[in-house]
Amino acid sequence: MTSLSRPARRALQRLSSKQRNISSIASAKERIPLDVLPEVEDALETGKPVVALESTIITHGMPYPTNIETTYSLENIIRKKGAVPATIGMLNGRVKIGLDKDNLERLGAPRTNNKVYKVSRRDIAPVIALGKDGGTTISGTMILAAQAGIRVFATGGLGGVHRGGEITWDVSADLTELGRTPVAVVAAGAKSILDIGRTLEYLETQGVTVATYGEQDDFPAFFTPSSGFKSPWRVNNPADAARIIHMSDQLGLGGGQFFGVPIPESHYAEGAAIQAAVDRAVRESEENGMSARGKEVTPWLLNRVAELTRGESLKSNVALIENTALVGAQIAVELAKMSRSKSQPSTQAHPVIPSSSTYKATPVASVKETSTLPAPKLVVIGASAIDITAKAGQRAIESTSSGVVDVTLGGVARNMAEAAHRCSETASTLLLSPTGNDAFATLLKQQSEADIGMRVDGFFVPQTTDGRLGSLRRTPVCNLVLGEDGGLISGVADFNIVDQVTGEEVCKLNLVADSTELVAIDANFPPSTIKTVVKHCVRRGHPVWFEPTSTSKCTRIFPALGSILNSDSFVSPTSPITYASPNTIELAKMYEYTKEHELISSQKHWERLSSFGLAANYRTALEQLTARTASIANERTVPLDFISREGIAQMAVQLLPYFQHLVVKCGERGLLVAMVVPSSSDHVTAWKTDLSQFQITNTTERGETLVLKYFPPLKIDQKEVVSTTGAGDSLVGSLMAAVVKDGGEVFHSPSGLDDLMRRAQGAAVMSLKSSTAVSPLLSSTA
Repeated sequence: MTSLSRPARRALQRLSSKQRNISSIASAKERIPLDVLPEVEDALETGKPVVALESTIITHGMPYPTNIETTYSLENIIRKKGAVPATIGMLNGRVKIGLDKDNLERLGAPRTNNKVYKVSRRDIAPVIALGKDGGTTISGTMILAAQAGIRVFATGGLGGVHRGGEITWDVSADLTELGRTPVAVVAAGAKSILDIGRTLEYLETQGVTVATYGEQDDFPAFFTPSSGFKSPWRVNNPADAARIIHMSDQLGLGGGQFFGVPIPESHYAEGAAIQAAVDRAVRESEENGMSARGKEVTPWLLNRVAELTRGESLKSNVALIENTALVGAQIAVELAKMSRSKSQPSTQAHPVIPSSSTYKATPVASVKETSTLPAPKLVVIGASAIDITAKAGQRAIESTSSGVVDVTLGGVARNMAEAAHRCSETASTLLLSPTGNDAFATLLKQQSEADIGMRVDGFFVPQTTDGRLGSLRRTPVCNLVLGEDGGLISGVADFNIVDQVTGEEVCKLNLVADSTELVAIDANFPPSTIKTVVKHCVRRGHPVWFEPTSTSKCTRIFPALGSILNSDSFVSPTSPITYASPNTIELAKMYEYTKEHELISSQKHWERLSSFGLAANYRTALEQLTARTASIANERTVPLDFISREGIAQMAVQLLPYFQHLVVKCGERGLLVAMVVPSSSDHVTAWKTDLSQFQITNTTERGETLVLKYFPPLKIDQKEVVSTTGAGDSLVGSLMAAVVKDGGEVFHSPSGLDDLMRRAQGAAVMSLKSSTAVSPLLSSTA
């Protein structure tokens, strides 16, 4: 018998899998009146990840039009994460796996006739037999999802044992369904109106695997992250959750799994107030007899809570469901990968902190192994790192102190790439970054891909001088020790591997495609490496964004600039570097460098500066601008005299011959943008008529427009600030995503620039409130 080649075997496996899925759907259609949306049917037939959504949120859970808007939002979130949404409902006695716009409006719009039923297991047969409309509950959705072959289901809150259930026997069918139907449910725990302790006991009796999805073992209670009870299991990434689902199927255990996802951190405060309203509503239901009215209890309680919180509970409800949809999509994507894989997955969960003595690192995949991803629109080049922060829990620091140790992903380039990725939610952002051949490299890659959804084909292990891979090289690590008050006691930063990367090696990776629209580079590489990479990009016509990174590294770009400007081949009327984003200290350092090295006295510099035509009227306008005061949400003011007093405007203009657009980060004082809008731009004339405050414009000798514009900071309560690490990187990443999405002209439009900077500042504020360098909430801005 002739053996098949490996590609042929894989093709046969895919065909067999597809035939099984087709037969499963066909079999279901023969047994029940079933309509599958074409998008969903194609996904099921081809093995793509699918996430089920219930429809009682539409029919009974939320008011119109929030119910419809929320469903669209959930479906979009799932699609952006690479999965296909399947909202399940019933119309005219037919099961709908996936609802189109007309179906959603029919189920969710206010109506005066044709009752819509709330469909649990007991109701499915009558609704089909009598040709009725229905919104499916968790149990109803699980049954119908399983009929179609959907394995993951994202929803809001699980039903359970009602308070007093030991007397009334009021127990939700959701619990028994989890014990018998093989669908994994991803939800924000159990509704806080329930007896959560008995709910967990009942799930144990049903043999249901229950796990909290997060960093703590607390079982979530819908509006609050902790119910006061612990989950028997915990996972903190979608790959581990998918492994549990997959292994349950391999063992033939039957039944489902439950993953409790805490409400987003930004809604913790509202959750406490809502829980107080829940407790009050429960007391009222007991006093007025509503607690004894079966299935009417939950809708009454939720409506009463909404009344007591004046609608705040609805906002939190939407936020937590959107969060579970995101997590559900990530799990479904990982599960689909495992289903397509020939080999069985490992049952070992990923360690939070890999130990070199117990954890064998797998090599970071070569960038040449990934050929199916689209050509990147944005390439971010620079450092990635593992940040280990140890905060002592006691005042005395001896050889060892008790405290808290956090392990997070960091590195300027990595932070910017994550922010850009979250703000666009596509595979168009590529991070090109060196790693070691160690456990930290594995952690970096796995968390980037599994938790964030970033592409990882740009991680590479630098070669040694003799051309071999550096097997003993270490992934960059920044280890900080903080005191009880959060102040820095000591730290060690190991970025040695970054210093060993050559520009030739980066260019040979050939990951900057012809279609790449922007290349960003941080200043962590040596000057010679930056010089080679930047010259390569400028020669190929790619706009370059330079992030100065730190005061000690911000001048590393100038050898590249000097080489480009002194080259006879550089004849562009614009600046060689398209964008740069220094803070005020880095700006001053860069300006001083140009003076000390006589760059600003070069002939080309003076010719370019002279062409700006900055006469007395410009100086008068600058005086008028800096005499103003900006008001921040009527709470505080920012005098703008610092712009000229500290020489920020003057230094920025002096650097414009090198950088066409300068976004100067002024910390809590806001942003200052200095740029030259070319004469070819469609927006040159718009600046002449734009009368926005806090800006100066000047027409140059070449017909360009020089713009100096100040943007006040957004309002933020300092009590909400968790960490300043990564806020500036999030701002820059947001800007880069916008440039790639809307083109460079977004900077040149007066109104476009205003919107651009507001969104970027919003991204920075989100990260200020986050314990991670880049806030996961940036994904909601895509």
